Amino acid sequence: MKNEGYIEGQISIFELPIIEVEKPKKVIIKEEIKEIDKFDSIIKLYSKSCNRIVKTLSGALLVELDDKTLYFNSNGINEFNLPKDVVIMPGEQIIIANIDKELNEIQKQKLEALKPQKYIKRKGDCNLIIPGEKTLVINPKGWVLEYMQKAKYKENEIFSIEFALKIKEEEYNITESAVEVANENFKVDDKVNIEYQGTKSIGKVVRIYNSGETLNIA
Repeated sequence: MKNEGYIEGQISIFELPIIEVEKPKKVIIKEEIKEIDKFDSIIKLYSKSCNRIVKTLSGALLVELDDKTLYFNSNGINEFNLPKDVVIMPGEQIIIANIDKELNEIQKQKLEALKPQKYIKRKGDCNLIIPGEKTLVINPKGWVLEYMQKAKYKENEIFSIEFALKIKEEEYNITESAVEVANENFKVDDKVNIEYQGTKSIGKVVRIYNSGETLNIA
């Protein structure tokens, strides 16, 4: 007996297979955000022609040329120009230094009087820096200034003055230099810190003269 209302060959809705509809997957596109240094193009432009490039604590950029210093604000805009040889603070970063700034005799005398264990001489900086709990700076006028900020420097810009040596050039000896020494007991083959014609290096004692007051350093 056939059910009423049922046509042969017709499928009941209750017999239809259940089809699960997959929900569309939510695709998250992560945009790669790269921070572009706004000073890159300025540094590349002046890297070879400048005397130095300094990044200040305020976020500005100082580009020193032969006759002036270009001041670029934190947005990379050249707002104005400053004189050459602008004095910088110890916490400011010297990015490029093509020309060094030498210490004068007043600074060397102040350093000798303070007798620190080590000091920092950054290439491109006219200041002499003594690190410590407070950072001391000897400026070209011989003033000793205190800063709470830590100095930014390279590893090869820190020097030990454990040995106070004054170098004398020997007229006929190009491989060794005579060194006058005060209040130090040295032995042959001892390593010593030396400064010769403005260049600092490490030498070795090869001969001792004048009751230990004069050394030959290789």
